[in-house]
Amino acid sequence: MRYINFFLILMQVVLNSMAQVLIKTGVRMVNFQLPPGQLCLAVISNLYIFSGTAIMVSALALWIYLLSQYDLSFLYPLSSLAFIVTTIAGWLFFSETISITRATGIFLILAGVIFIAKS
Repeated sequence: MRYINFFLILMQVVLNSMAQVLIKTGVRMVNFQLPPGQLCLAVISNLYIFSGTAIMVSALALWIYLLSQYDLSFLYPLSSLAFIVTTIAGWLFFSETISITRATGIFLILAGVIFIAKS
C-alpha cells in the first residue's frame, strides 16, 4: 500500500469522527421539544450540524475514491478505526465514560484492523 493512500484512509476515518463530534455538539444546542417546523429550522441553521454534515460529505467523497483503489473487504474493516477515534473524542469532548467492556471492544477492533491491514 502506498503511504499516500494509507494517509487518505486515516484522513477519512478522522473526518468521519470529526463530523460526528460536530453534529453531536450541534444537537446538544437544539431544543427537540420545538414544533416540527421550528425544529427543522433549528437543525439546519445550526452551524455545528451544518459543518459536521459538510465534513461528512467530504469524508464520503474520499471514501468513494478509496473504494476505487481497494477491495471493499479490505477497506471497510479499516474504517472501523472510526469507532475508536470517535470513542476517544467522546471521552475528550463530552466527558463520556469508557467502561472496561467498551475498552475491551476497542482493543478487539484494533486487533482486527491490524490483522486486516497485514493481509
